[in-house]
Amino acid sequence: MSNTFFDIDCSETDGICHDKLIPNRLECIKLLLKRRKKMSSDWDEIRRLASDFQKVQLSSTLQRLSERNCVEVVSLLIKQGLINVVYTTDGKEYITPEHLQKEVEDELYVHGGRVNLVELAQILNVDLFHINTIAERISKERDDLYLILGQLIDETYLQRIAIEINEKLAQEGEISVSDLTIQFDLPSEFLLAQVMEKYLGKLIKGRQDSTDSRIFFTPTYISRCKAKIRGGLLALTHPTSTAQIIQQIGVQERIFFTLFNEVNPAGVLTSKQHGAQYIPHVYTKNQREWVESFYKQNFYLEYDAVNRLGVSDAKGFIKRTVGNEPITFLSKCCLGQRILDQIESSLDECISTGSYLDVGSILPSIMSEEDIEGVIDAVLTPIKQKQTLLFGTTILTTQFIDGLLKPCHELIEKNAKQSVETGKYQQYIAEKQMSSGRNADIDTSDRKSDRKDERRRKATGGKSGGGAQGRETKTKSTKKLYRASDRGHQSDSEEETFNSKKKEGPTIELISLKEIKHILDEQLEPEGLDDLSELIAKQYYPSLTKLSLEIAHQLYEISLQNTTQNQRQTHAALQTKLNELLVNVRLYEKGLHLLSADLQGQLVKYLLKTHGTDVCNDIFFYVAGECNLNFVDVNLKPEQRAKIAQDCGQEYKAALTALNKAIAGTSIEEFLEAAENALEACGMILKKIDKKKDRNLILCHKHALLEQLSKCNDPALSLHLAVLVIFTISTQCMLHASGKFVSSILSFLQPSLSPEQSSALTEFHDLVLKLLSESDDTKLISEELQKKMEKIKNIASTYKKNGTTAAD
Repeated sequence: MSNTFFDIDCSETDGICHDKLIPNRLECIKLLLKRRKKMSSDWDEIRRLASDFQKVQLSSTLQRLSERNCVEVVSLLIKQGLINVVYTTDGKEYITPEHLQKEVEDELYVHGGRVNLVELAQILNVDLFHINTIAERISKERDDLYLILGQLIDETYLQRIAIEINEKLAQEGEISVSDLTIQFDLPSEFLLAQVMEKYLGKLIKGRQDSTDSRIFFTPTYISRCKAKIRGGLLALTHPTSTAQIIQQIGVQERIFFTLFNEVNPAGVLTSKQHGAQYIPHVYTKNQREWVESFYKQNFYLEYDAVNRLGVSDAKGFIKRTVGNEPITFLSKCCLGQRILDQIESSLDECISTGSYLDVGSILPSIMSEEDIEGVIDAVLTPIKQKQTLLFGTTILTTQFIDGLLKPCHELIEKNAKQSVETGKYQQYIAEKQMSSGRNADIDTSDRKSDRKDERRRKATGGKSGGGAQGRETKTKSTKKLYRASDRGHQSDSEEETFNSKKKEGPTIELISLKEIKHILDEQLEPEGLDDLSELIAKQYYPSLTKLSLEIAHQLYEISLQNTTQNQRQTHAALQTKLNELLVNVRLYEKGLHLLSADLQGQLVKYLLKTHGTDVCNDIFFYVAGECNLNFVDVNLKPEQRAKIAQDCGQEYKAALTALNKAIAGTSIEEFLEAAENALEACGMILKKIDKKKDRNLILCHKHALLEQLSKCNDPALSLHLAVLVIFTISTQCMLHASGKFVSSILSFLQPSLSPEQSSALTEFHDLVLKLLSESDDTKLISEELQKKMEKIKNIASTYKKNGTTAAD
């Protein structure tokens, strides 16, 4: 055989030689060491074997085999099954499986109890397949060896790992199997079963987490965490989220929830989840004490205030806290029985004294209108509702309301009396009668059309109708702002108001909503209730309006009884008045005929517009009264006069139409003729012309002008009166002219005036024009006119026509 197996220098092995198949000195040394341990008792045999090895080593071989022959011999032995060897990776060496197993075990020992099979194959120069086979076999044979992830691990290595884990656990206080898996590159299940649980309490001094078996703690760490949790919870006085607590004390969430019950906390957790809250018992105690204290002081509790304390169910908390007393729960707050008793006593006093009660001043300011209404409903019994009225939060007694409305009744009587005296109510009655006649036909046609519409609706079928696309429609109910004991009267008034709006007809307002509000303001403002005046006025406006019409109607019936008695006196007085007006018109016409033709036309129009219109209006009013056609306006317009002429009887129509046309003309004669015909139609007599009386009338007119002039302080009016006085004295005729004709009349009077009189009147006239033109020197002109006014008055009062006597 070749020297690969047998030519070994054994000088370093104390003369002991290996077997023929030992490949190198290292293996020889290992083998000798093992055998020395096994045969330590028989040193003699060892020495003998050593000498035999030495002899064999020093002896010379007589027959040497080549390497090829050795390979063939080994191959033949393997083929015949005489030997069982394993080839090395390079194929130059052989090794028995038993020896390979020993070498694997030796390498495992050398590597500290953990060796990778891949590395082991490289070290032993043997194929990985044979290494895996040997590793699997020895792991099954020995209980202290484990084949994990292509690595051989013995129990000594696991014990060292357990010691390291214990040291790390002692340092950190907590350890996780997942962290150990990364650190030691071993499966977590293997570490948990073969290391942590196996050596827990032996080499590993700790405690396994009950909620997570992969977490381990030390008792010291657990005690430290308990102390942190206990200290953090004791420091809290209000609800705090567990996330904030955990962040502040530096404890993991799972440890917090695990140890929470063990620290005997002075509070409770809402849940054992991430978003849970810790509520200390001191906070709950403070909540209860605050609610009890506030209720005892104020006898009410606001839900929002209780919710701000951190209470989610305010009503339930209040019931549990203040459950031994009767409490009225409202929408936003709850009230104690003491407040309700106080309101009831105040209401009884209010009814007995006939005053008012502002419930809002007694109740807490935080209460809403809905809550106040609920309280009022609770204290207002049906009997008390008949004696009171509610406006917002203020309860007014009917006696107090009657006192407020007493001035309104006085105003109603005054206005009703005035409307009857002025004929306004009579006109309203007449228009109402006329409109009722016109509406009769309209109502008949409306009833016919309503029957047709009803038939159409019945034909379409269903109560939904066709106006809402076949669907039933609902009207939203509106809550009244006030309540009254006379709800029936209120509904009647509302129905009347609705019907009056629906049937557009003549209306008369004897008292307005604004007047009622003004009267109520004067009485309620000192009481601080002026904000209720509009509400009360709106409520009682329909009833007061109805009352005013009733009073006016009563006065109207009384006036009708007196009309027959006064009719003759009125007829005679009107006849005398109209005769005087027509005489004046005739005398004025005589005077204006003395002026120029252009000026005459203007003065005729002015005369018809003034005195002519007065005569015309008196006649038309008389006829309207006879025909029950009442008009409020004192000065009738042409359209109104035409309407009266159209609506009166046929005996008046022609005469009144001619009179209304003549008043708009330019002839005094036509007007006088039309007026005489109208008087005749009215049963009045126009007196004949008496020249003696005309002269007395002119003289009286002159003295009346002089009296007005003496009392006048206005420069323009004084000039106007002075000119009319001079014209009357100069012409012995009356003249009716406005101020704009003064300049023309002065020009006419120039021949009848002395130069001094003419100069003074002209100068005064020019100053008046400057004053009326509003020049810059208004003050100076006014002073100048005041100085010369007396002179003008003196000229008029002392003026005499040439040839006239003082008696004239």
